[in-house]
Amino acid sequence: MKQQTLFIKGESMSKNSNQSNKQEDILFFSSDDWGWKTSKYQLSTRLAQQGKVLFVSSIGFRAPTASSEDLGRIWRKLKNFVQGTKEVQPNLHVLTPLVIPFQNFPMKDKINHLILKMQITVAMKQLKMKKPLMFVFSQNWLPYIKHIDRKKCIYYVVDDQSSFKGLNAEQFKAWDQEMSQYADGIFCTAKSLFDNKKALNQNTFYMPHGVDFNNFYSTWSDTTPAAASMLKLPQPRILFFGHISHDWVDAELLKKCAALKPDWSWVLVGRNSMSDNEFAQHANIHYLGEQEFTDLPQFCKAADVGIIPFVQTPLTYNCNPLKLPEYVAAGLPVVSTPIPSVSELYPEDAAIAATPEEFVMRCEEALKKTNEQ
Repeated sequence: MKQQTLFIKGESMSKNSNQSNKQEDILFFSSDDWGWKTSKYQLSTRLAQQGKVLFVSSIGFRAPTASSEDLGRIWRKLKNFVQGTKEVQPNLHVLTPLVIPFQNFPMKDKINHLILKMQITVAMKQLKMKKPLMFVFSQNWLPYIKHIDRKKCIYYVVDDQSSFKGLNAEQFKAWDQEMSQYADGIFCTAKSLFDNKKALNQNTFYMPHGVDFNNFYSTWSDTTPAAASMLKLPQPRILFFGHISHDWVDAELLKKCAALKPDWSWVLVGRNSMSDNEFAQHANIHYLGEQEFTDLPQFCKAADVGIIPFVQTPLTYNCNPLKLPEYVAAGLPVVSTPIPSVSELYPEDAAIAATPEEFVMRCEEALKKTNEQ
């Protein structure tokens, strides 16, 4: 029944996407950089099947630091900017805008408004876009998009972005309220976000994340190999894939779990924003780097449990982890810290644990059930 339900969800999305042959011009203002395998990446690649998409990479939420991650991101952005607008797949074009990131720079906002307007206008002319359908994933785009003659504007809310660390929370809250009223419609991936937005815009809809079912269901196929880098590690193998960041992942919980079960392999896969030494004292916590999205089923196949060890903050309270339906489609039992959307959407598929001791216990129960099947 579980697999059939997921299949129906995937089918319904596919059928809806083919209902119209009309090609749209779509402006996609992302909260991520191109290439990060988040819901924005997934949605933009599918929208490109419906029309011409201009994916505009994030302009950032906060001033950069001297960290290796921030410096690396600045360098990548500069390289991508020099390359100009590029077609990454049929009908999908990426623009990496250049802006002044420093918060205290005089006239920053006015200069950014001018250069962003110019870059977006030039890209639209190159692609012969007129009156596009706009998808906006972050409220900090608002000052820079009002000049665009649009068909409709969709505010796609996947996180409470004012809760991210290091940004001007009050400014983001003000932008969020204005963006909610400016948009023609709002899609919210978490029920709590929907409850917050529906009073600001009558065209607000609750739309949880879907899943690339075919990709993750391939875990079940005999032709899908288990990831060799994981097979080298002792079982049981407890897997997390996603953004490894203090905004999301409870590093202290993971360390305590690793100490409670030193013979287990705790495996982290994804973009890492933590210090390289964060888990250095725990030999059984293994970081296997960022992987291609299409290779994740191989890591699921080598895993015994999929976990969502999120910190308990307003940010995670209002999130809907995309990895949850991905784990489920891959056939992995799931253990998560208390996240409302996890309990609401998949109450039978995810065990909830608030402490390291409970987390380990729920993993043990999941392993026992798997061994009995």
